[in-house]
Order: sequence, then structure tokens, then C-alpha cells
Amino acid sequence: MRRTASKTTNNSTQSSQLGRKLDATCLIRDLAERVTKLEKAFESAVAPLDLAVSEIPIGEPKKPGPKPIHFWGLLSDRNTLVRMTEYYWPELEPLCWPKPKPQILKKVLEAISFQQTSWYAGASKHLLEQIDNLVEFISTDRFRRDPRQIANAFAGFPKISTWRSLKLCQSSPCNDPIGSRAIKSYIRRRHPELFRNLDADHSLPNFASALRAYRTKDKNLSVFRDGYLYHCWKQCKPDYAAIAVHLHPTIMKDPDPSKVNEPASRKTFTT
Repeated sequence: MRRTASKTTNNSTQSSQLGRKLDATCLIRDLAERVTKLEKAFESAVAPLDLAVSEIPIGEPKKPGPKPIHFWGLLSDRNTLVRMTEYYWPELEPLCWPKPKPQILKKVLEAISFQQTSWYAGASKHLLEQIDNLVEFISTDRFRRDPRQIANAFAGFPKISTWRSLKLCQSSPCNDPIGSRAIKSYIRRRHPELFRNLDADHSLPNFASALRAYRTKDKNLSVFRDGYLYHCWKQCKPDYAAIAVHLHPTIMKDPDPSKVNEPASRKTFTT
């Protein structure tokens, strides 16, 4: 009985091993046939009709809704855009408000991107690539004449929409102080009464008395002292020659694209 049982066990073991070998052989043969069909399909650019598409692993289907984006990377790009737009805001603001001047704006962004000593060439190129969307954005109420709104909207664009980028960035505002060349525009926009008092008499005593008399809870303004603000005021005048852009005296009043000349060279832009 023992010998018979042992012989039966050995036979069953051999049968199972043989079955597994046959199964593996069949799988390999089927796989080889499928690979051959795929190769022929790619060569002829026509998929085989008898190929079961459901059998081909294609990964997880794309889910509808907003695409994922690295939040801290978004904020880092936003902060770079904030610094660039605020540093060149005296040159950019007249081209954005009250009516966009797309042709001149494009020339100025090109000039900024060509500045060899500029840390903001990448940010300027990013806006330049989205110039049509930028002009559309600054024509809406969301712009508010604020350079940080531009940075918020285009930090994530075109990976995400300008509206979603704006919403995400506004949930974590930039902590940088207002740029020295953008503070005049900020005061004019947020504190018109103080702006009128400061702009009426550009002298250090007037700046000191005006700031002392003005009451505000705005932390962005309270960090500035009269002396620093007095010196910043001088820097807030547009200086297109500094970025090698030469404008016709009447071009700022007339946005007609026909009056915009092509740049004379890669580093000197004549308008």
C-alpha cells in the first residue's frame, strides 16, 4: 500500500509540473503573437481588428477636474514674478492701465529678458510667452492695477487656468515687502489721501509730517519710514532708457501698433 501511494503521489506531482510548463508555454506563445500583431500595427499605423484592446494595459484613466500642481513650487514662481513686476512696475504700469498697449508691452518684456544682469529674465520670458492672455487679464477687473495680481494669475499658467492660479496664490499671499519701485503705485491705489499729500510736496519734511499724521493699520505701509519712502519716490519714475527701450514722445498717448517700430538690435529696442 505504501509503495502504491508513493507512486501515485509522484505521478500527480509530475502531472502538475507538466501542466504548469504547458500553461507557461501557452502564455509565452500568446504573448509572442500579441507582440507580433502590435509590431505590424505600428508599421502599418493601423490597429489589428482582432486585437482585444481591453487586454492591453493602458494605466489608470485620467480623472476629470483640476490637474495636480506642486503648491510650494507655485508660490516660489509667484514670488519671482512679484519681484520682477514690482521692480519694473514704473515701466510696466503705463502699458497696462488705463488701456493695455500690447505692442509696447511686448517690447518692454523682451528688453527685460535680454538684460544680462537681470535676475528676472525667466519671469519676463514667461509673461512674454503668454502675452495674449496677459493683455486679456489686465483688461479685466481682477487686475486692479496691482502687479501682484499679475504674479498670482500667471504663476501657474498655462498648467492651470489663471483663475485657479489666482485663487491658490491669494490663499497664501506673498510676504515680501512692497518693492521700492512699486510703493508709489501701491500708496496711490490703497491710500489715495496719503498719496495726494506726499505728491503735493516732494520734500523730506513733508514726507515726515504726512506719515506722522496718517493713521493706518496697513502693515505693508507701516514698515516704511519717511526717509526711505522719500528716496523710493524718486525711483518710481519710468526709465525705459535703462532697459534700452526708446519710446517716441507721443507713443504713450497713442497705442496704435503702426507707430511701434521693430527693434534695431537684440539689445536696443526703438519704439
